[in-house]
Amino acid sequence: MPKDSLNVIRESLQAYADRGVFRGFAETRGTQGKRNFTFLWLTRRPMLLTIDTKKGVLRFADLLPNVPAGSELYAGLRRFLDDKYDRGLPPHRRIDRNRAEIVCQNRLGNVSVSLRVTNNQYCYGISKIVNLVHEIFVHLGDLYADYMYEAFDTPQE
Repeated sequence: MPKDSLNVIRESLQAYADRGVFRGFAETRGTQGKRNFTFLWLTRRPMLLTIDTKKGVLRFADLLPNVPAGSELYAGLRRFLDDKYDRGLPPHRRIDRNRAEIVCQNRLGNVSVSLRVTNNQYCYGISKIVNLVHEIFVHLGDLYADYMYEAFDTPQE
């Protein structure tokens, strides 16, 4: 893993922790040269962000549990993610396809969301994936409140 890339990633994530966005922020070595960052954010369970600089991938593993692949929830999530490339969105909410690609995977009902960055654009990628995950949770809270209650014990208001 290139040291400069790792430092950009670490410093970007640490800035979120320093501002109090992430709690319990920790870094560990993963397998095959990957780095794992864990922290509390948005839910009561720790989130895992895995960084693979060899492939240019920033991945929130098992971000959303209990989402059947054939469900309306999963189809809606895929549409929501596809819409993130829309040039009609403000730049801070849009993903530039020339700089990063969103990857959504569903394995046994557990959804992982990744961003594959190009040309070592990790500062851009970290900012975009953090904003993207936040927007996913807001979107699900608005349209799928029952799911959020069942999966994350969010208030039913």
